[in-house]
Amino acid sequence: MEEGETDIESILTDLGYTLDDRGDYWQTNAIYRGGDNRTAVQIYKDTGVWKDYVQESGFLPFKALVEKSCEGATKEELNNILKGLGDSVAKKTKKETYKPLELDEVFKEEDLDKLLPHYTFYNKKGISNETLKKFKGGLSTRGQMYQRFIFPVYNEYRQIIGFAGRDMINKEGRPKWKHIGKKTKWVFPLHTPALQDEGGWQNKEIILVESVGDLLSIQENTEFKCLVTFGLGISPALINALVALCPKLIILSSNNDTSSEENRGLSAAIKNYLKLLEFFDPDSIKVCLPTENDFGDMNKKDYNTWTNKLNNIKSKNQSPYILKEAKKLYNKKKMSKALFSKTKFINE
Repeated sequence: MEEGETDIESILTDLGYTLDDRGDYWQTNAIYRGGDNRTAVQIYKDTGVWKDYVQESGFLPFKALVEKSCEGATKEELNNILKGLGDSVAKKTKKETYKPLELDEVFKEEDLDKLLPHYTFYNKKGISNETLKKFKGGLSTRGQMYQRFIFPVYNEYRQIIGFAGRDMINKEGRPKWKHIGKKTKWVFPLHTPALQDEGGWQNKEIILVESVGDLLSIQENTEFKCLVTFGLGISPALINALVALCPKLIILSSNNDTSSEENRGLSAAIKNYLKLLEFFDPDSIKVCLPTENDFGDMNKKDYNTWTNKLNNIKSKNQSPYILKEAKKLYNKKKMSKALFSKTKFINE
């Protein structure tokens, strides 16, 4: 059992749920409404995403189940309950595989006051000062992020739980991006205050991209909502957020590595498509890679071309294409049997 699964199982057990193991998920009764049907609720082990099939609730994030099971608790009390559950289980078990639920490290908001408004690097890439200020970005001149343009990452309580920093030195051997905090818990920039104040995330078309640079370019050139994966995969936290947002459409737009022997961006998009099929209908997910290597390399004309490409994809059934690419990856042993099995959710 993986670390994340152990936490979820322990929390559910402490809440009073009796879990029937069904492989990738558990089944149990809806104790939050006094239900006794042991197959009513389905909870996925890796993410905690769940569904009440009796009430036909649709898939919901794990936190929603905890909130239902602890009705009446405030946000602060809920956080304490979650932490307490993890601590109590840690005292009850001596299994080395168990890791108690960890709280995010929180950074001080006033640390952002030390950032310098040196925007030239991004201005040359077509990103306006207004956009950079919206994301509270600035140049760091000290510490772990020395000479990096950094962006704070917020959680749902508007607390800073990490930073993404773009190198400004271009010194050989120095990584382009550096991150502080647990990327697996980030849902960026969903909780950035300026974007939260704008609202409008529910039931929208949402683009998933690899990096902050892609996000900035999309923010500058389109009206789309956009979330960053910080790499090729989709984290459970990001899946949870998408389930809660109930997007009208999820657009997978990882980098388009056409110049490489293997288009890793396309491979990642196909794999992420299959992961999302457990929670979304095939028609609500599309793969549409940028027309250049990434969105940061695209100009206005490129965006027009990409938008036309997306509109064309929206009007067609993409399932045969997804199946074809998935089979290629599986036959080359670049996709696990477990992930390939998700193609059963695709209707040709």
